[in-house]
Amino acid sequence: MNSNLSLEPALSARKLSLAYDKTLIVNHLNLAISAGKITALVGPNGCGKSTLLKGLARLLKPQSGTVYLDGVAISKRCPQGVAKYSTKEIAKRLGMLPQSPVAPEGLTVRELVAQGRYPHQSWLQQWSREDEQFTEQALAITGIAELGDRPLDSLSGGQRQRAWIAMALAQNTEILLLDEPTTFLDLAHQIEVLDLLYDLNQTQGRTIVMVLHDLNQACRYADELIVMRQGHLYAQGTPNLVMTETMVAEVFGIESQIVPDPMTGTPMCVPVSRKARASIGRK
Repeated sequence: MNSNLSLEPALSARKLSLAYDKTLIVNHLNLAISAGKITALVGPNGCGKSTLLKGLARLLKPQSGTVYLDGVAISKRCPQGVAKYSTKEIAKRLGMLPQSPVAPEGLTVRELVAQGRYPHQSWLQQWSREDEQFTEQALAITGIAELGDRPLDSLSGGQRQRAWIAMALAQNTEILLLDEPTTFLDLAHQIEVLDLLYDLNQTQGRTIVMVLHDLNQACRYADELIVMRQGHLYAQGTPNLVMTETMVAEVFGIESQIVPDPMTGTPMCVPVSRKARASIGRK
């Protein structure tokens, strides 16, 4: 399937290959992330979604190829041989929330969120009024201002995830990369976090890229889907274009029916199980 790439990408990759030791995970991948949109990375376990996110954030050096931020190479192995942005400069433009992050024991919510301001500090200026402003603003936007003095480990799963997102917001970046932000959360907290990210995109124009496992949530919340299979880009485009029965069969190996979501009208994937086929056969 052909990719549907934005003309003005916030992040892009050309011929990008990523590996751990000598094991190739992402192979010769080309893609573009649309600015000001929500993009969901989907695909089966082990297809390279999290690895790709690390590569885009420059947390993993490419084996080959280049990552670009607003058209400027940021990966270590760019054609000129030297990245144009320093690590600190990138951290001011691009925030990354890894899967299942771990904080030091005893850290309060406000202390965690304040860590998002580190890229903006220097030896001469350790903490500023601006740092305080963005920290408090992030707490307010995520609805956890009243939890600021509580230990992080005393929060519920949804509250804790909001605190990590608040830390990324305090970093005040144009782009947010989130690796499975709904993992281990119950359904109510999943919707809570996804609604928050949607609001941030709508009210502040943040470019959001997130790895999601739930295809129906991806279709509900994302403007674009990137579908990966075995380290390659299978498809990229709007949910209506990408979410097909053929895609689900070829990428996830299951039969399905794609129907309109009764709440949003976006594509909804209904897997066809052996039990469902048996029930249909008895009718």
